[in-house]
Amino acid sequence: MLFMFLAYAALIACVAIIAMKFIGYLKHPQHLRWEIYPVAHEEADRVKYGGSYLEKTDWWKEKQHGSTIGMLKGFLKEALFLHATFEHNRALWYVTYPFHIGLYALIGAFALTLFIALLVAAGFTGGFVSFLTFLLVLANVVGFAGVLFGTLGLIRRRLGDKGLRKYSTNEHFFNLGIFALYALIGLVLVCHGSGYLALSLTFVGGIFMFDAVPFSLAFGAASGSLAFFYGLYILLTCFILVWVPYSFMGHAFMKYFTWHDIRWGDTPTQDSEAIQARLLENLNRPVSWKAPHVKGDGKKTWAEIATSTGADDASKE
Repeated sequence: MLFMFLAYAALIACVAIIAMKFIGYLKHPQHLRWEIYPVAHEEADRVKYGGSYLEKTDWWKEKQHGSTIGMLKGFLKEALFLHATFEHNRALWYVTYPFHIGLYALIGAFALTLFIALLVAAGFTGGFVSFLTFLLVLANVVGFAGVLFGTLGLIRRRLGDKGLRKYSTNEHFFNLGIFALYALIGLVLVCHGSGYLALSLTFVGGIFMFDAVPFSLAFGAASGSLAFFYGLYILLTCFILVWVPYSFMGHAFMKYFTWHDIRWGDTPTQDSEAIQARLLENLNRPVSWKAPHVKGDGKKTWAEIATSTGADDASKE
């Protein structure tokens, strides 16, 4: 019952932290345009060489439309293959890609576990369930092995690469260490075979069906080593659910904003009333920057400084 309570608390905390990050981002001032090309949703012939609609004569006279297919292709290429890392830092890609693939496999394993648990609860058995169980075992092995290999490789690279070491904080090593431990425990559990699968199915199924009794019985009947490692596994899973969105690794949940809204954000100001309103808010913010060329006093707004001719300041001098 305690494990179920911790799981519910971790899930609620995870969703709440992600929601807070989303809301916090949306409350931020309008960001500057990056002007980094190619932009994935541009027309295909321009993406090839990093072009932009700004090349068109009188582009401002017509509303601009991006390519949804191009955007999806660009996003999937980066999310599934880490294309930018592969192109610009191949040595890092060799260790970070297995880590990411391992995480994707574990997410898939969780989805399969839930699906199988619901099928079994509904009375389905037979070949289809057996096939899904085989896929579940495969996803677990690939997932835990990929995460373990990737985290150890990333730790080694952060320690051994002088350039990367300068930018590696204690949090980087802590996060990688947590995932390495998580993957190691996962592989130990996989070695327990059907006992681990039975516990996983009853635990995940119990969470979503609000029934803790089957898991309590299965956990109580499990062998000492299986119960010990599965208990650690649940505790670590709950911690990761809360910690990851809170830490810098929460960038995984912010991909829409960091890619679609910032890196690929090239909507003309004239075509977006929302951008116009946010820019107006920026211009009305007070400026405390006291550099000689700005002379902010905490009272003047950006609009006042931007439209000032400097004549008043010159007369005072």
